[in-house]
This record gives sequence, structure tokens and C-alpha cells, in this order.
Amino acid sequence: MKAWLKFSPDITNKSIISDTIKSYDIDFNILRANITPKGGKLLVEISGNQVTESIEYMESQGISVDPIKKVVKKEEEKCVDCGACISLCPVKAISISDDWTILVDDQLCIGCAFCTSSCPMKAIKVTE
Repeated sequence: MKAWLKFSPDITNKSIISDTIKSYDIDFNILRANITPKGGKLLVEISGNQVTESIEYMESQGISVDPIKKVVKKEEEKCVDCGACISLCPVKAISISDDWTILVDDQLCIGCAFCTSSCPMKAIKVTE
């Protein structure tokens, strides 16, 4: 599961993430991070057998967990495979195949929708 974790400045120096990983034996992949004196925001991918329990623990420690439910999908009949969307994807979820067709990997997609504004054919849509 992918989620945004948001936390306030008063817990930035605590080892909540490390404690969560150890206590719940989860895999924790940081995809993006922005930590400032005003707090922090992490985009993470969490997997394992105790994901729900680990989320409950992080929330009890003051971390806001916002699961990503949106992804982008390509409407095949509209897409002309121009590639305008590729460079705007911050996580490289959109690529071009050897036969020059656009591929969207919903496992990598974080639902930011940056790509949708670049599509001249309006072939890329955000879905839940």
C-alpha cells in the first residue's frame, strides 16, 4: 500500500518509523520525503503481514496516514502515444515501450495527476 505520512515538528526527532518497522516486521520504502522545521511529509510504500496494525501504531504516535487510492489510467482509444505525459511523471510510472506505445504502471503511480494536464488528447484520467 502507498500512503502519505504527515507529521508535526514536535515528533520529527522521534524514532516512530524505525520502531514501527521493528515492531511490526513491515517493509517500508520511502518514495519521496520533505522534512522541514515545520514538520514532514513522506510518500511511502508499506508491505507485510501487519500493515493495518503498523498504521494504527503510527497514527497513535501522531503521524497522519493518508492512503493513496487514486491512480491514472490511459484511455487506449484516445491515446495517440505522443509521449507528452512521460516527462511530467515524478515516479516514472509512465514509460514508452519498444513499439512506441505509452505504458502506465499503476503499481508505481502515486495519483498526483501531473500527467493529465499535458495530454493533448485528454486520454489520461485519474481514477480511484
